[in-house]
Amino acid sequence: MLPRLLRTVAWLLTAIALTLAGLGYFIDASEPPHKADLIVSLGGGDGRRIKEAARLWQQGYATSGRFLYTGREIVNPALEPPQRFDKRSYLLSQGIPPDKIRFVPRGIIVNTAEELFFIKAYMLRHGYRSVLIVSSPTHTRRIRLLARWIAGFQNAGLRLYVSSFPDPQWHPWRYLFDPVMRHEVFLEAEKIIYNLLKYAPPTIGETSYGKKRDTKRWKESVERL
Repeated sequence: MLPRLLRTVAWLLTAIALTLAGLGYFIDASEPPHKADLIVSLGGGDGRRIKEAARLWQQGYATSGRFLYTGREIVNPALEPPQRFDKRSYLLSQGIPPDKIRFVPRGIIVNTAEELFFIKAYMLRHGYRSVLIVSSPTHTRRIRLLARWIAGFQNAGLRLYVSSFPDPQWHPWRYLFDPVMRHEVFLEAEKIIYNLLKYAPPTIGETSYGKKRDTKRWKESVERL
């Protein structure tokens, strides 16, 4: 009886370990960069997203030359450089012309789902058919799922490519031994489920986006860019 119980426990622990290891590969849905009409650096993070996006712009990955970024203009505004990071100044220092830069502040969009709704509206308005989005490795699966199932990129005929900056701390299965990365992966898994439910057709009308998507301010913000 005891050997059978031990085998059952061993199989159960193995299944849990494989599931947790596989979660890292699921969460990281980034791909090698592809040329696209538009490059977008999503908000959040410590500046590595926009640095990687700027590097890709320099290599010609934005065929229109357009660079769009979201979130806060300055990372850690209360600190001193290099912790304090001015995104626009950095882009200009990398040779990106001012007339090619577009910024969507956090007051207009407040999370990943709203960023994707805005990007979709912006692309349709300006005739762009493809976009390369740059973010953190662990953020990429949520971007893909929300773009496809919530924002409707595919139904609108828009091609989405999602890339990430190189992060030496990140590994899709060794994250289990890093408390910081383990927390980040589990949090992302939770956010994926929460966002897919929150922005589903029955409930999207109660979200901040659902309440402002038809307002004059939202439409003007798209038109202004």
